[in-house]
Amino acid sequence: MFSARHQRLPRILPSLLRCFSLTAASGMALAAAPPERDLGALTQVGRYSVLAAGPKEGQWDLLAVTSAIDIPVDVQTVGEALHWLLRDSGYRLAAVSVMPDEVKALLELPLPAVHRRFEPMPLQTVIGLIVGPAFHLVQDPVHRLLAFERCAGTPDSAAMGEVR
Repeated sequence: MFSARHQRLPRILPSLLRCFSLTAASGMALAAAPPERDLGALTQVGRYSVLAAGPKEGQWDLLAVTSAIDIPVDVQTVGEALHWLLRDSGYRLAAVSVMPDEVKALLELPLPAVHRRFEPMPLQTVIGLIVGPAFHLVQDPVHRLLAFERCAGTPDSAAMGEVR
């Protein structure tokens, strides 16, 4: 009924099981005990799922929240786009009355089409892309306010022969 090949299987089974970290005991294969791991701050949330217990980076730093962004077509200016981006972040723009004239001018500029859709990235990065390299973000984490300052070394618009 069994061929010679099938009769050799019981003899080589223990060596095969050792190759796969299994042991043969009383005619049955038992899996070797998995190595102990320090789970630390991990929480089991399902039969096969474990998550790190604790806040995500975006919960510690509200501007570090990563998401894909599609700015609606009714948002027309850089300032409107920034207000739209910050609507659920917990932050808001500082009052326009305290901003320098160059920042006020930036906020009134039309929003470029390329700045309407962003792949998943941190909110702070998106804000930096929208305002451009001439300005850097200044944040007040106590009052959750954002403002912008002109970067040192950027040419003055008057010196460049500003076109209007």
